[in-house]
Amino acid sequence: MRQVDALKSPRFCGVATFARLPHTKELKDADVAFVGIPFDDAVTFRPGARFAPRAIREISCLLRPYNPVLDVKPFEVLSVADWGDIDVVPGYIEDTYTKIEEGIVTVSENAFPLICGGDHSITLPVLRALAKKYGKLSLLHIDAHADCWDDYFGRKYNHGTTFRRAQEEGLLDVENSLHIGMRGSVYGREDYDDVRNLGFKLIPFEECFARGMEWIISQIKEIRGKVFFSFDIDAADPAYAPGTGTPEVGGFTPRELFFIVRRSNLDFVGFDLVEVSPPYDASGLTAMLASNIFYEFLSVLARKKRE
Repeated sequence: MRQVDALKSPRFCGVATFARLPHTKELKDADVAFVGIPFDDAVTFRPGARFAPRAIREISCLLRPYNPVLDVKPFEVLSVADWGDIDVVPGYIEDTYTKIEEGIVTVSENAFPLICGGDHSITLPVLRALAKKYGKLSLLHIDAHADCWDDYFGRKYNHGTTFRRAQEEGLLDVENSLHIGMRGSVYGREDYDDVRNLGFKLIPFEECFARGMEWIISQIKEIRGKVFFSFDIDAADPAYAPGTGTPEVGGFTPRELFFIVRRSNLDFVGFDLVEVSPPYDASGLTAMLASNIFYEFLSVLARKKRE
């Protein structure tokens, strides 16, 4: 399963798939499957992330075969397919969770799930599906928010409660889980304390900034076990990623985020990137950054397989 050759077919030709890879539901020969989950009914501020899989597929036509930084051709080392989207149920979070869990169970039978949200609520059913296969998962979470609140508007399921629910359901090995990059105003000191009281390790952005990138990598390298990598695009400063539902100023640059992804060489079993909102992304910068983060992560998987 290979890319369409952009030297023979212009990038603006054909049906949009991720990186111009084949679209198929048959994954017996695939190493990785790109899966869209176009759901944003669980946001608490700006909507629009339901349109992210389409926008990211469209801009990902710019991705070329060779990654010079990691010295790998990810689409030659890995067989990668675009599986399409999971059919969500608009307006019904828990019904959508059932659809997502069923879809990811099916995909993960044969391929590594590379998941494009959607808002961050979609990660909970993804974790449910992968925990069925692997047991408790370790978590690497890059985000401006810890998403460990207990409820919003009296409801237990939305994009800000994902990892508290996952911890309560026994899906995560919290001692081997790490939240990185939290910043911005919160409701009180207890917001960060509550995350740590759940057993998670949390590194706010200010500590990342003070200690430096190599220190961040040293903390990531301490994670053990089967790891799920959850990446919220609002980890990036809105100067670089304006198209997101809950932007927070003063965040990571793309260069810093690429550095983290490239150096995060763990035993990954799944990856998602969430909260890209195309209606607030008039320039396409956010979708472009997201597509390149997917590419860098695929390159990490490819180099690990090659070695």
